[in-house]
Amino acid sequence: MKLDVKRVLKCRNLLVIFLFIGHMTYSQTDFEKLLWIADRWISADGETTSYEHWEKASDTLYTGGSETVKNGDTVSSEKLKLVKEGSEIFYIADVKHNPASVKFKLTSLSETEAVFENPEHDFPQKITYRNVEGNLHATIEGPGKNGWRKVDFFMNRMR
Repeated sequence: MKLDVKRVLKCRNLLVIFLFIGHMTYSQTDFEKLLWIADRWISADGETTSYEHWEKASDTLYTGGSETVKNGDTVSSEKLKLVKEGSEIFYIADVKHNPASVKFKLTSLSETEAVFENPEHDFPQKITYRNVEGNLHATIEGPGKNGWRKVDFFMNRMR
């Protein structure tokens, strides 16, 4: 049997294109996979308490926010959105120290995990949300002063 190199390369190229397109586009059903994030979440660590909330505003928008309180004072806060724009999904954060919103593109999605990335942003460049047995585990990652930096947030549903 003679191997047709041109045919093999053509099939390989088509496979790469289909995999790339499949990885980069998300359907409405995929956006609904994120519904587990819609709730009110809390994390307490000593004198510091962090809150995060999400709600479904429409079929293409979840709105949310977070704040961290230490000794009764709000030390940080941000407005958050998950938005479906065409075939792409974005995590958008509005924080006081950035003049414009920061947009992270959804790069990986499963029934229990969503990964958003923006390699052009200083920190974080990667945001991961995981549904771990009904609790929320968020991770932010990116370059730091001493190499790659990773910060975990373990949150429980507010009762």
